[in-house]
Amino acid sequence: TAWLKALTPPERAWLVPRTAATLAAMIYYDSGKWGVHLVCHLRGTVFWKAAAWAFPCALVAVFLHQFRTRTGASVGMDGAGTMWASYTSVLGFLIVFRNNQAYARFWEGATLIHQIRGEWFNATSSLFSFCSHKEENAEEVEKFK
Repeated sequence: TAWLKALTPPERAWLVPRTAATLAAMIYYDSGKWGVHLVCHLRGTVFWKAAAWAFPCALVAVFLHQFRTRTGASVGMDGAGTMWASYTSVLGFLIVFRNNQAYARFWEGATLIHQIRGEWFNATSSLFSFCSHKEENAEEVEKFK
């Protein structure tokens, strides 16, 4: 098991049996020297999925704007304030909800990390206290081993 611990995570990933489909879907990221490469990377991002939704909506908006400009059609905007207020209220609620969830997850993780640190400290201190070379503790050390 020592050789397994010496492997880096990408090296360990190759030990798991994989099919050709999972290997083709696997994306290995190289952050480069400054990490800017990941920001400008187009493969493996959600850019293309977002563009598939955004592009048709942009075309419809351009078409409607051109139609309104060329025909001189007047569009009644009486309920726009109410619609905008509703939209921002729902969006604000969702943002606050997601932030609260993230904050709770962060503190749960931080608490668990501190708990693990305490457990490791207790285990290490017990190990050092029971592995003494003093003659008067030899019986307890043998019992511990």
